[in-house]
Amino acid sequence: MTFVVELRQQEPLKLDSERLADMFVDLGEVRAAHLITLSIARLEDLLAGLELATAQVRGGDCTDLAGQIGALGDALGLLSLSQAAGGVGRAVQSGDQVAVSATMARLKRVALRSFRIAAELRHRSG
Repeated sequence: MTFVVELRQQEPLKLDSERLADMFVDLGEVRAAHLITLSIARLEDLLAGLELATAQVRGGDCTDLAGQIGALGDALGLLSLSQAAGGVGRAVQSGDQVAVSATMARLKRVALRSFRIAAELRHRSG
């Protein structure tokens, strides 16, 4: 008898809520919401570029793009996103394509959840 098992990875999403709150206090609600919108669009572009670079096995580009995703995620307080991007960068540097695929899958999952939270913050701010 054969069984099919579906793995459902669900890890807690780490956010620096104080960093996000400070952004809203420092910039005001409208400007902070606009900055989050622009930043998420940039993250989506970087993630698309990283997917292409990993598919074409362009290590230097992968490392650079993962670093940019990590830095922007960190600046927004999206700590899980930043950590997942760092994992991709380390996997690329190791040259292990299985590790690259696994860490990219994790990054995509974390990014999707992070983008949803950011969208909710935008809507709550007006």
